[in-house]
Amino acid sequence: MMDDRIKEHLKRLNKYYLTLLEIQKLEKETFMQEDLYRASSERYLQIAIESCLNIGNRLISLYQFKKPVDTPETYADIFIGMQKLGVFDDDFGQRLVKMAKFRNRLVHLYWEIDAETLYRFIKNDLEDFKLFEKNIVEYLNKNPL
Repeated sequence: MMDDRIKEHLKRLNKYYLTLLEIQKLEKETFMQEDLYRASSERYLQIAIESCLNIGNRLISLYQFKKPVDTPETYADIFIGMQKLGVFDDDFGQRLVKMAKFRNRLVHLYWEIDAETLYRFIKNDLEDFKLFEKNIVEYLNKNPL
């Protein structure tokens, strides 16, 4: 049985992902010209990444006694801890670490994120959210509490 908090965050993550997919359909020119699309992209990316972080934090708290993992001190540490638990491989773990750092830029250095970078993320990296979800579900199925 899946933990209720993780289940709720997975539902939210899927909702945010579906919204980002709608934005992904936009032509580049439309995306670049409309502040509303860029601003909503920033926000939905932020909360989608935060959903992944919340899931990771919960997972670490539930499984840290089965396989010792350090208490995360940064958002990147959450994904590193999940990697140590065996939730996903090193390559995907490193992509998620970059995602955590991107989240920090969205929140704390938002003025430094140019529209081109944001557009590339929307076009090229959204499937990481589905891969994250797949890895979580597989891990929970293989490692019941």
